[in-house]
Amino acid sequence: MKKMKKLCAVGLAALCLAGSMSCFTMAEASENVQEQAQDQMLYSSRMWESNGHIYTVYNVDAEGYTSLSGNYMDAIAVYEGKVYWRKNNGEENEPAEIIRMEPDGSGQEVLAENAHPSSLLCIDEGFIYYTASDEKGEQKSRRINLDTGENQEAPPYRFRAGNENFWFSTSLEDGIWYCSEPGYKKYQVNVRGKRLRLGALDHKLYYMVQGEDSLYTTCSFDVETGETEILLRNQRQKALSAEPDFITNRKAMGIQRCIENDLRTGEETSYDLGEFHLYMGGGFYELGDKICLMRFRPELMPDNTELWELDTQTGEKTTDRDNGIIQMQLMRQRSRNPEK
Repeated sequence: MKKMKKLCAVGLAALCLAGSMSCFTMAEASENVQEQAQDQMLYSSRMWESNGHIYTVYNVDAEGYTSLSGNYMDAIAVYEGKVYWRKNNGEENEPAEIIRMEPDGSGQEVLAENAHPSSLLCIDEGFIYYTASDEKGEQKSRRINLDTGENQEAPPYRFRAGNENFWFSTSLEDGIWYCSEPGYKKYQVNVRGKRLRLGALDHKLYYMVQGEDSLYTTCSFDVETGETEILLRNQRQKALSAEPDFITNRKAMGIQRCIENDLRTGEETSYDLGEFHLYMGGGFYELGDKICLMRFRPELMPDNTELWELDTQTGEKTTDRDNGIIQMQLMRQRSRNPEK
């Protein structure tokens, strides 16, 4: 199975963080957990690929895709062959269901009815963690034993970003951000200041800071050494996070350019998208020689986004809306150590 790079929007939440930077040494992930991460999706996303087929919450009617819900505000996680689907009913504080089902949508089983409508899902050692809420918007942390179905109280944190090495979470009691091992084990206070979350890769948290001039700076925080590194300066737009990339969007003379930065190698790839309006609040998923991304179409309200597929080898761009194919030449420009 090919590995899909999963990205999430950073514009969902401005995070007011308090406390102090602290060095945090993480326990090494077990081989079992690492193997699970390759074959499953333990942290919620909007797309999942298995054996060349894509399962998604987007409303897609195309060959090679299965639409599990048709609501882009939903989220899914995958564990031991089962899909875990957190619904969003469209109301800010209306509790939502968490459903376990087969990848084709059959065999649905309701595990919870009190999930916060924007709660992320994370799975660790046979438990699925989520944020619960009532109709008044009061939030609590819960977890479900996936063997027994028992719904239990969990430590009072809301998961924000993480992987098999560490979790970053917001305390539901004081709003401070904490770093912990998966499952909220051995947590410590981390990070101060106002930041925008990007995501996690290896032992680093990636985030953005917006200055008084409204420009963004992208940084990383190493949870093992406590070191902070500035990666990019003077960004006019927010970014998307990835494994192992993050995506920025540049526009000049009406032409959109999508910039993919490899966080491990420093390699930069540029995709010239023409007048294509890339929706940075949506998803961006790389699968083999194809990239799935969202196009913003404000004139089509309320159904104002389209899921498109880019073939990085041929330059073809396709969508299921009109069952048509638009040719677009992708100019890939690579450079080492992009300017910071």
